[in-house]
Amino acid sequence: MFRVSLLACVISIVLLTVSGPARPVFAEGDPVLLTLEITAQDGAASDVVTLTGTDLRALPTISFTTRTNWTSGAKTFTGVALQTLLDRFDVTGGEIELIAINEYSVILPVDDPTNDGAMLAYLMDGNPMTPRDKGPIWMVYNYDADRKYRTETVFSRSIWQLDRIIISR
Repeated sequence: MFRVSLLACVISIVLLTVSGPARPVFAEGDPVLLTLEITAQDGAASDVVTLTGTDLRALPTISFTTRTNWTSGAKTFTGVALQTLLDRFDVTGGEIELIAINEYSVILPVDDPTNDGAMLAYLMDGNPMTPRDKGPIWMVYNYDADRKYRTETVFSRSIWQLDRIIISR
């Protein structure tokens, strides 16, 4: 059963890369956690990609433990590096708008140097995050690892309840 599931994930990623995204990528019953709208370089067309928890877990994951301004004590976050997602969709320039469930949004340039430390976390201390605990996705940084992640700009980009990303190339 695991082999079939893994094979389905690999095939879906290949199809996504070759044919272009316009539909949910994996499991039918898995709820969508993140929607990406990717605008073409000419601005005329855009693709919409919906990612479920299964889709996100199929991408290379990272984890780190850090303290945040919004939680008590150190927390371990697991998710997908923002750069991995940008690489997956061949995004090398432009802007990214991150939008939360409550419509809070932030815009950041694709080439911002702090993007190297941004993670789209879907687990906190090994548990999926719900909207009550900053989920389904929380863009976090390893704040303890480097002073560059402890600025007001980075804190303002640490958007929780993230459910949409608009990428303008």
